[in-house]
Amino acid sequence: MQRVLRVKAPAKINLGLNVLSRRPDGYHDIETVMQQISLADTILIEPNSSPERIFFCTDPGLSTEDNLVCRASDLMVKEAGNKASGMKITLYKNIPVAAGLAGGSSDAAAVLRGLNRFWKLDFDEQVLMEIGARIGSDVPFCLRGGTALARGRGEKLDSLPPLPFYWVTLVLPLGIKISTAEAYRSFDHKMIGKLSLKPLLKAIKSRNRLKVESWMTKETVNTLESAELPGTDLIRTLKAKLRDHGLWPIYSGSGPAFFMLFKEYSIAVTAARLAETLGADAYLCWTENNLEGCFYV
Repeated sequence: MQRVLRVKAPAKINLGLNVLSRRPDGYHDIETVMQQISLADTILIEPNSSPERIFFCTDPGLSTEDNLVCRASDLMVKEAGNKASGMKITLYKNIPVAAGLAGGSSDAAAVLRGLNRFWKLDFDEQVLMEIGARIGSDVPFCLRGGTALARGRGEKLDSLPPLPFYWVTLVLPLGIKISTAEAYRSFDHKMIGKLSLKPLLKAIKSRNRLKVESWMTKETVNTLESAELPGTDLIRTLKAKLRDHGLWPIYSGSGPAFFMLFKEYSIAVTAARLAETLGADAYLCWTENNLEGCFYV
């Protein structure tokens, strides 16, 4: 009987992101605190009778060879050598695309984890993270999950104590997609290195909810929010309207998604409904601190 391996690919949010100096390779050094959330894509891996890889995505526009799922599987084929075999990979897409939530990176990480199990390669986390860093800067975090401080291009990780549980209301302005490269080209470079993550790190390490929530009320906790791109005026208007209602939305990654953290489910739901009345999509999820394993179904 052919068995199908299921792998969860959770999204991430950035609790804070400080862009530092430009690197010789064209990237910027950063320091950012990333947090795994429950919103997730699902990857299914099953045997293919021929030696080729077949890839399909429930979003037809993503069923292409430039999808990071394909890059991840191709790299694993090279690393696996004669242990590799034909496979069919299906991506069930739930995470919004080009939203600053690392959906593509998480899909790639899920494929690395899944094929490691599927082919019984027994690569440890360090080997998978080295492969992942060749795919994208967020892939190493997506391989580890939980709460972590990421440095360098984002590939150098220091795990942090688990964030206290929060309901997460994600808000996505309609019709706006921002590429990471565009965000880094367009942010206000006068802000390089201006944001200190020390208060956030101290709050997380002490597991102090009040200090975590105080951080969330700061005017700016993400350097990339200063980027001037098509649609950013709409994002700022939407954010201001939410603040007028006493809410504190935080920009995630390169955007345009932002999020709000709540201790109470009822308030999270109310915030989501408000965002929808203001013309945005809203997703209700929660913080998570452990990656789910790979399961045969």
